[in-house]
Amino acid sequence: MTAVAGLFDPASFSSGLALAAAASILAAAFLRGLTGFGFALAAVPLLSLFLAPVVAVPLVICLQLAGNLFEIRTSLKGCHWPSLSWLALGALIGTPLGMLALALFPASAARLAIAAVTAAALLILTRGFAFRLVPGAQATLPVGALAGLFNGLAGMPGPPVIAYYMASPVSRIAMRASLNVFFLINAIIALVSALPLGLITWQVALCALAGLPLMFAGQWLGLRYFHRGSDRTHRVIALAALGAIAFGAAVKGLSDLL
Repeated sequence: MTAVAGLFDPASFSSGLALAAAASILAAAFLRGLTGFGFALAAVPLLSLFLAPVVAVPLVICLQLAGNLFEIRTSLKGCHWPSLSWLALGALIGTPLGMLALALFPASAARLAIAAVTAAALLILTRGFAFRLVPGAQATLPVGALAGLFNGLAGMPGPPVIAYYMASPVSRIAMRASLNVFFLINAIIALVSALPLGLITWQVALCALAGLPLMFAGQWLGLRYFHRGSDRTHRVIALAALGAIAFGAAVKGLSDLL
């Protein structure tokens, strides 16, 4: 936890570390505002470049919890509840298991697993795969469980659920709203799972509080650009974000192993 403590300890304060963390949070929040997802997908790899995963992941969980409240009232009205309920149930099963794995297994293995799943989802989507109807419980529950596993393991529940909604016949407005509510539910589950494991420290809490203004500013700016775009633009940006995350997670995981 020394990396985070260094942000607040006058004896070991690093302005470069603080600026890097601030830039990472702002960039990830802008992506979140623009697409309706992507904060954890971008923030965890970026913050993990200079913070240990056991610090970066709880920090992102805290920020995501607050950030998803930014437009929750609108999201509750526009989300797709039939699919969201099964996804949330799956996440409730998968997140505690992922949080336990975070404390037991190396971060490199988690990054490589997430990179592989994200790359596979990206390949399927770019080849034009799509559901004719929104899938039922048998297909939706495992997606939620996998997202929950990734949420606890690396604070990145997005790839399975993003791919699920991009392949489903729902509008970008409904997709955005559903993802916002799902990520809020995941953040709550992850926070409850992290507390007994001692992963949420006072240093992490202070760092999250310091990052909240940047989180809200980035989301506000991204949301302005979202309302100016189209379904096609949104899909292109979403696919590009998935590709970048898969590449970044793979590179970081391999560098850790080597």
